[in-house]
Amino acid sequence: MTISVSGLLRFTCAWDGSRGGVSPSAPLLSSDSPALLSPSVWARLVSRVTGFGLHELQVDPPGKVGDVWRCSVSAMAPHEVEHAARNRWTRDLEAELGSGDTTIDDTTTGEGTPTSSNRLAGGASGFAVAVTVGEMARLGPALVVMDADSTLFAGEGIDLVAAQAGVQQQVAAITAAAMRGELDFAASLRARMGALAGLSVDVLEAVREEYAFSPGASQMIAAFRRNGTRLGVVSGGFVELVEEKARAAGVDYVLANRFEVAGGVLTGRPLGEIVTADSKEQALADWAGQLGVPVERCVAMGDGANDLKMVTRAGLGIAFCAKPALADVADARLPFPNLAAAAALLLPA
Repeated sequence: MTISVSGLLRFTCAWDGSRGGVSPSAPLLSSDSPALLSPSVWARLVSRVTGFGLHELQVDPPGKVGDVWRCSVSAMAPHEVEHAARNRWTRDLEAELGSGDTTIDDTTTGEGTPTSSNRLAGGASGFAVAVTVGEMARLGPALVVMDADSTLFAGEGIDLVAAQAGVQQQVAAITAAAMRGELDFAASLRARMGALAGLSVDVLEAVREEYAFSPGASQMIAAFRRNGTRLGVVSGGFVELVEEKARAAGVDYVLANRFEVAGGVLTGRPLGEIVTADSKEQALADWAGQLGVPVERCVAMGDGANDLKMVTRAGLGIAFCAKPALADVADARLPFPNLAAAAALLLPA
């Protein structure tokens, strides 16, 4: 795929300051904050990886969303940018940041030769990187669509329901295999729901109270809404658990499965069509169409194999603490569990 919009490129690095992903003693950090990577060093790293000259890079103001810090630089591409090139830059920057041997000249130290004293601190799990292009880089995403279970929400909703039925281990094992891409999702969902037959519908209300947002979710949603970005949730989980909380938090669109109920108990069957990987991809396209924006201005984020189609269809796809099947193909990867990083990576400085 070729990306040839306005030519603007933004290279952003983000990390969770609350997790100590960057050592406060690292000399690459700016002197005014123990939790902020030096913008000049980030610019030099981007220059080294991409081939852009330092004079071609504009250093953006550093910032923070919730507990997540970010540094970014921007440049104008002199020619069309291939999707593969963007992803190669992202992976190379991730590798540099995750390497204990990464050294970069920093003109602020007056040292012309890199030494072990100015290595990037942290590790591969400490940083997230995104390369945004064109209108996405200039304005941020028009629409962000995300999974619910283990993405917007912590954990798997159906596993919480299964715990109430005393079949948690059985259901969790099927869930894990499905998310790794080892089982057909629709068949696995029917198997899990079948184990819940006869459970009182009242249990769903109790589980909904227990079904908590992932760290950073409220900060992410607030930041995107301030930017005018619309939000959608499309999930192989359940409307009964997802919709009320998601809409109250500021999510605009929700698509998820429903439990069939008869006589006040779960029948063990879904009501209506099952939300599949194809459904998720279609929801992304439909919601973008309703907003009148191209899919290239949209972001999709998830954690499992069932999210793969929408993540690869979107203008930028994010793997959130994801299984390898998704992490290997996503444009950006959030390796730490703080959703505020999504806003830090994607919103303009």
